[in-house]
Formats: sequence, C-alpha cells, structure tokens
Amino acid sequence: MFKITIIDKYINNLLNTCIDDLVNDFNQINIERDVPSICLEKVFNHRIENYSFGNLDKNTCIELYKDGRVFSHFIERWLEKIYPLKFISGCKGYDHIDINNSLILYDEKTFTKNGCNFCPSNMIGGGRKFDKLIFDEKSKKIIFCIISNINFPIIQIKFISGIKLIKLYPKGKIPFKDRNIFFN
Repeated sequence: MFKITIIDKYINNLLNTCIDDLVNDFNQINIERDVPSICLEKVFNHRIENYSFGNLDKNTCIELYKDGRVFSHFIERWLEKIYPLKFISGCKGYDHIDINNSLILYDEKTFTKNGCNFCPSNMIGGGRKFDKLIFDEKSKKIIFCIISNINFPIIQIKFISGIKLIKLYPKGKIPFKDRNIFFN
C-alpha cells in the first residue's frame, strides 16, 4: 500500500505540472491573440491635407472640422486608411475592429474645446443618464481612439485601453485642462 501512495503522489504531481503547463500555454496564446496591431498610449501626430467642401473657404472648413459631430464622420473613415483598422458602420457600440483580430474593438472619441466625453453615446445628451456599471463593462472591452482636433488641420491621436482610461477618468470625461497631460 505504501508504494502505491508514493506512485499516486508522483503521478498527481506529474499531472498537475502538465495541467499547469497547458494552462500557461493557453494563457500565452490568449495574450498574443489579444495584442492590438496599434501601439497603445503613444501619441500620433498628423496633418490632414486636402480638406474642402465645394466652394467653402479654408477657414469655414476648419471651423466645421473642429466640431466633433462633423469631424467624427470623416475621421472614422480616415482612420482605416492610416491604421490597421476596419470601419464598422452602424450603432454597434464601437467604430472599428483590428484587421488582424476582429475580437479587438476600437471606439473613436473626439477631444474638442469642451474636453472628451468617452461615455457611450446613449448616455450623452439631454434626458440621458450615466450608468456607471454599463459604462465600466463596455469600456473594459474596447480600446479608445482619442483624437484631438482643436488645432485642425493638425490632429493628435492616442489609442488607450478602456481599462486604463476608466482608471484615469472614472466618470467618462477627460476635462479640457488635462489635454496636454493626456497627449504627452
């Protein structure tokens, strides 16, 4: 009976080691799978060229593009031309997917002269209310693409995980006074 107990312990230890190795391998695969194709927390600077609309003068176009509501429609399409992203139309709760892994989601938010509100759209505006639990759950699943257009045609872009962003700004808003800190 004593010999069987020693053999049982040996087999159990061997099995536990194999299981631990398999779990570690699986976790490493998941870590590699979830690595975005874009460097996070790096500030990218761009100068937008060739912006116009019919016979509107340059200053009028600049004024319009500094409005986040107008700007977002154009920048969402522009991003997929510059970064490894695919634009997803419609109201899905995100704007892009990573072209190398469709499970990685991105949501573009514009940093304007009023700061940057990165709450879900259905929580922003008159008569709508902020739901912290839903906000946190959604934010943990995406990467935010925060773009400053206040110096348009020069723009700054920073990709940041939702987990990190909600730790920095738990109420879903980056105040304008933090703009230089955020983009440095």
